[in-house]
Amino acid sequence: MSTRYTLSLITSLACAVSVNAGQGMSKSNPINQVLADVQNLPRTLTPTEKEWIKNNPQIQTRAVTTTPQGALIAPSEYAPSEAIIYGWSGSTSWKTILAQMAKQITTVGQADVIVVVANATDLAAMNTSFNSNGVDMSRVRTITGALNSIWMRDYGPRFVYESGVRVIVDSIYYSTRPLDNAIPTVLSSALKKPSYALNLLHSGGNYHMGEPGIGFATRLAVDDNPSLTETQISALFQLYYGMFTRWQTQLPWTVDGTGHVDMWFMPIAANKIMISSWPSNVGSAQALTCDAAAVDMQSRGYTVYRVPARLISGVHYTYVNSVICNDLVLIPSYTNTTVSPYNAQAVAAWQAALPGKTVVAIGCQNIISAAGAMHCIVMHYPKHTGGNNPVVYVQSPNIAQQLTPASVVSVNWISDHVRDITSVDIQLSLDDGANFSTVAASEANDGSYTWSVPDVYSTNARIRVLARDSSGMTGSDQSDVSFTINGTQQRNGDFDGDGIVSNNDLGIMLLEWGVCEILLDCPSDLNRDGVTDTGDMGFLLLSFGDAT
Repeated sequence: MSTRYTLSLITSLACAVSVNAGQGMSKSNPINQVLADVQNLPRTLTPTEKEWIKNNPQIQTRAVTTTPQGALIAPSEYAPSEAIIYGWSGSTSWKTILAQMAKQITTVGQADVIVVVANATDLAAMNTSFNSNGVDMSRVRTITGALNSIWMRDYGPRFVYESGVRVIVDSIYYSTRPLDNAIPTVLSSALKKPSYALNLLHSGGNYHMGEPGIGFATRLAVDDNPSLTETQISALFQLYYGMFTRWQTQLPWTVDGTGHVDMWFMPIAANKIMISSWPSNVGSAQALTCDAAAVDMQSRGYTVYRVPARLISGVHYTYVNSVICNDLVLIPSYTNTTVSPYNAQAVAAWQAALPGKTVVAIGCQNIISAAGAMHCIVMHYPKHTGGNNPVVYVQSPNIAQQLTPASVVSVNWISDHVRDITSVDIQLSLDDGANFSTVAASEANDGSYTWSVPDVYSTNARIRVLARDSSGMTGSDQSDVSFTINGTQQRNGDFDGDGIVSNNDLGIMLLEWGVCEILLDCPSDLNRDGVTDTGDMGFLLLSFGDAT
């Protein structure tokens, strides 16, 4: 049974476990024993997994979320990274690769590593391995989560920026690996990042993000989702990633059992692409595919760099499946005697392509036969956009609308920070954002506040959410457009409601003189600037003695 056919079947699976469940598979599922016994689960499906899927074609519809509302920017493969994420899984030789990568990432790459570990035993083993390999342990963060496999690029969370806030987009992974499929949910909770569920069978290794706003994938994504057209899938990537997708032809299944673009093609910098060459297989299907892609990219204005690849005994040896982390580039090297002569050539090609970065080769002989190398086992965690300040995006109210006093409106926002946000203030402006008064102070940063619309009148109202951390650093966002509040509160100075602006109203104003902590407590703030002062006195005197 081909991988291609197997993946297409998965699209319509319910499987024994919900796609968002993380509790493991049904005990009646024979895959249980297989996953428990296989240390080095390959990137592709095992024969047992394929057979189980073939015999259990149950149908399930995944619950999806709304699409992101803010402006989307998808960070490229080479965008600044706060951390590299991976799972502590596989045999000792695979974990040694993780440790060697962590040393380079935490020192040369100047980034953290976030490692998903299953339990205390694995954590202790990871610490021992990392320490013995010279990892900067101050830059290591761990998150507890059960795993089926090491292939974080394929099942892990895809991060995009929604109006500057890092959010997760989670697509569907293999139904036979439910623990892996649940990892984006685990990381969403641990990292406190909003998550959007994409109802698409899709592996992260088959999507490269370049710039500006252009992504690359093979048509495997179309094969895996037979109910959708290429145009429809492109529209989904636009809605959830903010990317225009350029489709590539995948390599033949006899060459690469994954079908993923990251095995032979990678955007490496603005207008630069790295593509495999096949010096020992000139004229082969894989060579023709890669050569055609190179010509196409050159015609689009990209500078194309080539690095050799080999197919030996069914193993696809690639030097493209690499990791860029800030000023560090990690590329695979191999000990196979036929392939190893290309190691130096690969380093030279990457150095020529990215002269300002440090290129480090990591031995990947022990993992490449499982159909993947270093890019396949990591996911990039992009840098926070706010520096030392929180970032906030107000999702609602964020459209032109008319609100009635005493009606209940949900104020919704998302936020991001390099540290925890301790509280938020909800604020209201009645003058199109020139001045704000506090509606609610020191609220929990839970993304939602139930607001009772006050009895005020404004055609230029806006809501602002201001977030702060324990150090007092703040960041805020306000409604993108103004809305109307159809209130009845008088603004002519008749505060006591006796029908005339008089000395009594002047006395009320003087009693309220100063800063208004809460807007409704300051009816004498006639110009709505958050303070009762001489400006408001001027408004009152203009109406003094007038009947209302």
